[in-house]
Amino acid sequence: MAVRGKTLVVTVLALVAMGAAGCAPEAEPTTPPSAVPSPTADRPTPLAYAVPSPGPSEVARAVYELVEGVNTTDTVVSDAFEAGDALTVEGQCEGGQAMTYALRDSTPEGEGAVLTSGTFACDSPAPQGNTYAVGLSGTVQVVLTVDSDTERAWVTVTK
Repeated sequence: MAVRGKTLVVTVLALVAMGAAGCAPEAEPTTPPSAVPSPTADRPTPLAYAVPSPGPSEVARAVYELVEGVNTTDTVVSDAFEAGDALTVEGQCEGGQAMTYALRDSTPEGEGAVLTSGTFACDSPAPQGNTYAVGLSGTVQVVLTVDSDTERAWVTVTK
């Protein structure tokens, strides 16, 4: 009887050891607790106001600043474009409500005709842009008009 008792004890201990070692019947996999979602921003992170450096595809730019209380606007015609080129206008401004731009034909035969125009809101979190097909070749001048409260603004035209 003592042998049978030892066998029973050894069998019970073996079953306990197998259960502890993971030999138990398959259990449903458990899903780790989900991570707490990080808050997402509803708005893009504002970019600092910065006039971009001229690039090889730039055809015109205008930059407005208040310098010692005097309004200054610098306009540059950089390069020509072809009739099939799409022109992208990008800009940014601070202060005021909005700025308006107009692309004017700056070729002698164009007589300064307005090719297209648009408006960008000031204090936008990032530069804004529009793309146009103007359907002609030549050069353009970008004319920038700002609100009286605007502190600084820029517009570039690239092909």
